[in-house]
Amino acid sequence: MSEYFHVEKPFLDQLATLGWTVIDQGHGLIPSGPAISLRGNFREWLLPEVFRTSVRSLNLTSDGQAWLTDRQIDDLRDQILRQPSRTLLEANEAVQALFFKAQVDVNELSGEADPVVQMIDFAHPERNVFHAINQFRIDTPGCVKSCIIPDIVLFVNGIPLVVIEAKIGDPNTANPLHASFEQLLRYRNARLETIAAGLREGEPRLFYSNVLLVRTCGEKAEFGTITSGHEHFHAWKDIWPERRRSYKPPLGIEREQEKMIQGLLAPDTLLDLLRTCTVFMDTDDGKRVKVVCRYQQYRAACRIVERLRTGKTAEERSGVVWHTQGSGKSLTMVFVARMLRASSDLADFKIVMVNDRIDLEEQLSATAHLIGGKVNSIASTAQLREHLSTDASDVNMVMVHKFMERTEELPLMVAETLEHYGKPPTAETFGIVNRSERILLMIDEAHRTQSSDLGDNLFEAFPNATRYLQADGRGQRPCDTSDSLRRPHRGHRAQGQARIRHEI
Repeated sequence: MSEYFHVEKPFLDQLATLGWTVIDQGHGLIPSGPAISLRGNFREWLLPEVFRTSVRSLNLTSDGQAWLTDRQIDDLRDQILRQPSRTLLEANEAVQALFFKAQVDVNELSGEADPVVQMIDFAHPERNVFHAINQFRIDTPGCVKSCIIPDIVLFVNGIPLVVIEAKIGDPNTANPLHASFEQLLRYRNARLETIAAGLREGEPRLFYSNVLLVRTCGEKAEFGTITSGHEHFHAWKDIWPERRRSYKPPLGIEREQEKMIQGLLAPDTLLDLLRTCTVFMDTDDGKRVKVVCRYQQYRAACRIVERLRTGKTAEERSGVVWHTQGSGKSLTMVFVARMLRASSDLADFKIVMVNDRIDLEEQLSATAHLIGGKVNSIASTAQLREHLSTDASDVNMVMVHKFMERTEELPLMVAETLEHYGKPPTAETFGIVNRSERILLMIDEAHRTQSSDLGDNLFEAFPNATRYLQADGRGQRPCDTSDSLRRPHRGHRAQGQARIRHEI
């Protein structure tokens, strides 16, 4: 079976069932007419008229009038297209920022100066326009080859967000996923050997707005970003929300490709990923990278948010996220916080991120800033009571040893050492800091402190808060889940204290 019938056409057919408007240009021939792919010529990589009509319809006055002028829409398009003196990653980060806050000079109907413009409506995905176009030819004059033809490109409001490269194994392709990866490098002029030779290939501008790269051979399918190396592409192994798990695969079997499309590329999921689960961050070696959540992070974050909406009590809203070391638990906390801030009904939550190690505090501090806005770093017990007793919808970081009443603060190294080796239980109480139900405690690496006085003090301080513990199993087994967020050892304090029984 050919690549088109084994990989590409089933991909397009499944996208159509999810709400994408598919333009199938067939296979085997180089496209000769740009109008079929909604463009005026093969140098364009943004769909100009789709962009114009979509963005105009998203920006209306209170009485339903479109207020953007043709000149302003052209200016918005140029803000995406023109990224002078920027690397591809810098351009990508700048364009992604435009998706959340783009501006023009004036609303000529209302007189408002510097109004914010929506290029994408994240709150109402159905108001956007979604296209999937295969064999998307882009001419590349002056390059090694005269054009590139990505197998499938996904557009939202005429803006390319996903580039997909399909391959199948044949006598000339022993590793189709690696071949797809090499093609994706070529498309954005990122192959080191070509650059070293002083040659150019591809069209990097197609990737200015890119969110995801996908490589697939049908049986195997993986996604990454424009900074992902070969080893950083991953499969999407689970479908969330659960309602999408019931579907009919185009070829009658569910392969990795079908699972990825159903779980990752539904229009509302893709926009949610872009809005809340895509971040730019600096690695330990100083390299800046673009990161998109993996399936287990997205599922955990969505289930936490779901419980916050449906749980009637603190116990029903709380739970445990079991994870393996290196699975990205700190980023999962960031994704949860970004989902809350992006929602209309949960944005007022006070977020408290708790850890029990100095190195984790430093790591989490750097990660927490990806949430956006100011992060309060609690340096003392006095600051804890000052910052966390308010109703402010802020983000706070605190080490658990701050929940220990004393006249003098312990040095951090001493506090951590005591916590590592354990302290004798006491009957002292820390007291209540905040009774609000609109507090989310996210506890990182708390396998050593959850059953100590400090753990009891933490939960006593926020008796009605929602509590999520990131647990990797060290020091307890999954079968201990019923006690995992409340394991009191001081009998007089154990009465009436809720135990969290929910796993993510």
